[in-house]
Amino acid sequence: MEIRRLPVEDIKSFIELVSRSYPGMKVRTEDEIQKMADRFIELQESDKTTALYGAYQSEKLVGGMRLHDFEMTFYDQAVPVGGIGMVAVDLLHKKERIAKRLLEYFHNHYLMQGTYMTALYPFRPDFYRKMGYGYGAKKNRFRVKPMHLPKGGSKSHLSYLTVEHADDLTAYYNKTASHTHGLFLRTPSDFERSMKQPGHIMVGFIENEEIRGYAGFSFHAEPEDSFLQNDIIVHEIMYENDTVLSELLTFFHSQQDQVRSIYFDTQDEHFHHLLENPSNGTEQLIPHVFHESNTQGVGVMYRLLDAKKFLEKVSEHDFNRMTLSLDINLTDTFQPTNHKKFQMNVVEGHLTTKIVSGKTTEISLDVSDFTSMLMGVVPFDALHTYGRATISDKGDVDTVTKLFHTHKKPICMTRF
Repeated sequence: MEIRRLPVEDIKSFIELVSRSYPGMKVRTEDEIQKMADRFIELQESDKTTALYGAYQSEKLVGGMRLHDFEMTFYDQAVPVGGIGMVAVDLLHKKERIAKRLLEYFHNHYLMQGTYMTALYPFRPDFYRKMGYGYGAKKNRFRVKPMHLPKGGSKSHLSYLTVEHADDLTAYYNKTASHTHGLFLRTPSDFERSMKQPGHIMVGFIENEEIRGYAGFSFHAEPEDSFLQNDIIVHEIMYENDTVLSELLTFFHSQQDQVRSIYFDTQDEHFHHLLENPSNGTEQLIPHVFHESNTQGVGVMYRLLDAKKFLEKVSEHDFNRMTLSLDINLTDTFQPTNHKKFQMNVVEGHLTTKIVSGKTTEISLDVSDFTSMLMGVVPFDALHTYGRATISDKGDVDTVTKLFHTHKKPICMTRF
């Protein structure tokens, strides 16, 4: 098998392969396939941050993927992250370990670039966890009656945003992303693509000709609904401060005459505190009397390709002002070069090459769990309780937990 960057003449064949592999995409007709192929041909030729790769057997295309060069904010500094999407295998070649070969190529591609973390959205979380991927923060879907949103005193700063605002939107988003753990930086084309989607609407808070927040949403109706009855799905919302949020929520509150429910898809786990009624309207109770407020899902997953080198890259990160010598036994059955024991020395919160005097604590865990812990998704004491991690001295569980503790779970708003 050979894996290589797709030439443009093979992109239509790849889209046909993808359409068979993922029928839920509903790309079926010749016209739909050609339109999608044309879009990816343009991206393959012009976009320097993403590219399609194909897997060939005897020069026959049997699978492929799309790779993304991302820059992510890791707490307070920027790090490169490799992303993968559109992993597809021809139906006639399933169970031939093609997906495994694609992932191996993906990992080696970024290791050679000095990128030590990767990310993906899993079609099956268990499949990718076995390949060393750890869970990211969950996404919540809150179903809210418009009347249960707080109504502020104004929405005078709100305007519709169009593709002409893409540069300003990008500037605002990237300014926020630069100090928001987990966010990937974006380009104007990222916003242009989403804003060109049929039915996509975006409103923004503009003050002194500068965007300070926005919300992207679409209307949705069930087949049996009348044309006057709709729901709103808020796909993305970002705001600079409480004033901006107030105007955006006031806008959604004002839609109550023709909108039944508003769905907020968010990684903000505290969102229900701003609602007058946090119940999602299903009237389902979780025993004893807990009203169902939202549904949750596991999505983006992260992986350290080389944990030791990644830690060297983020040496400016403050590990809670602690001083500790920690031996880490990392299990990595998919990436043998990452299956190793290494020492992590921290002095007053900062990594150092100096040997820390005194006791050395040793922990053992899988790379998937270590990645999730380092990203702030799960604390060490929980992993220890669940039997996902061991420690040389149980009296040091709280110390190691504090070392990796954070109030900032990673937020990912980029689809790929």
